[in-house]
Amino acid sequence: MNLVHTLALAGATLALATSAVAQDKPAAKGTAKAVPAVVAALPPLPEANPEQLVAASQAYVGAYDCEFKQTLSVTKHSVEGYVVVTFSSKAYTMKPVRSSTGAVRLEEVAGGPMLMVQIPTKSMLMDTARGRRIVDACVHEEQVKEARADTNSNALGMNMPGQVDTAKK
Repeated sequence: MNLVHTLALAGATLALATSAVAQDKPAAKGTAKAVPAVVAALPPLPEANPEQLVAASQAYVGAYDCEFKQTLSVTKHSVEGYVVVTFSSKAYTMKPVRSSTGAVRLEEVAGGPMLMVQIPTKSMLMDTARGRRIVDACVHEEQVKEARADTNSNALGMNMPGQVDTAKK
């Protein structure tokens, strides 16, 4: 994992240095200065195992409306079994994992700190390194449908007071 972070850091530093050099030298009038594209050489993603493929098929893919009029999106990655979560102009490659509670966890690859948790009625994006939520109360259209259909119970599927007739007959 340190190699991945080192390569990413080196690529980002080179990109910033190239950008700074290009900004320092003004282009001649009437000509556009071409800046070479710098792409960090990241290792390929490992092939998804069957459990990951099942979790990926259960992840809600599409646009989400979140609290404070924020939005995020989840799209399929070009590598089967992975997704890309985009929020606030940043994209995170995530590995879907089923939790023991049935929630889908989208965990950032290469040891990144971002985590998206999808439960039946809402989703949230968290920074696990800082221990805080980045954005909460995100809902996909399927989660809205689930919430409407689930009017007689809570999101955990537990009985609410008055839902169970405990009277002996």
